[in-house]
Amino acid sequence: MRIVIAGPPKTGNVWLKCILGTAYDLRPLGPKAVPERPRLELFREWIGQGGFPDGTIFHQHYEYSDELTDAFAAIPAHIVTIVRDPYDVFVSSYFTLQQHVDGRRGGKRDVLKGKPLDHPDVVAFLRRGGFRKNMVKANDWMRSGRASVVRYEDLHRDPVETLRRLGEGMAPLSLEKIERAVETCSAENMRKRGGSESKHVRAAKVGDSRQRLNDEHLAVFREHHAELIQALGYEVR
Repeated sequence: MRIVIAGPPKTGNVWLKCILGTAYDLRPLGPKAVPERPRLELFREWIGQGGFPDGTIFHQHYEYSDELTDAFAAIPAHIVTIVRDPYDVFVSSYFTLQQHVDGRRGGKRDVLKGKPLDHPDVVAFLRRGGFRKNMVKANDWMRSGRASVVRYEDLHRDPVETLRRLGEGMAPLSLEKIERAVETCSAENMRKRGGSESKHVRAAKVGDSRQRLNDEHLAVFREHHAELIQALGYEVR
């Protein structure tokens, strides 16, 4: 079995990779072991060189394309995408950037670094559509019909049942394997491990944005991103 988790960042990719990798006993491939950009020629070269062997799993923030999903289907590999409340994703993305204030600069999101969440520059970034690509990417994968879809909130609310349903579309999992994977990959245990993956686990909860975003943030979401929020299946606040 091979699994690729595709979609935007800060939606729970690392958590889901840990759970599925543990449940199916798959070896995780790190970001340096997989092509960063979804160029078809890179994938064909990578796969031809044995870069995606049986019994492995990885996640990458690829944009959806028919050519990419066809390449994975031909291997074959199961494609999974995880969808999360856009408000919570924005907050999680913001706080992740604050961990890299002194890091490499040059991206559009650098305007968010070192500034409070309610800073005018942060609100302007959201208003100009700086976060819209994240929502578009999530919606494209969710609506593609080519990936198994998991909601972050469902994984929190009832991880056992969510994984049981997901497994039906790939390879059924025993209750024992599901429960072991959920326990192994709890937020507490992932933090204890240290390393790069532990840095991806911050609040690890649902609804953090309800305490973090103010009326100005919410107004921008309503005025500029309402249709995408609804398309993803979430309430416009």
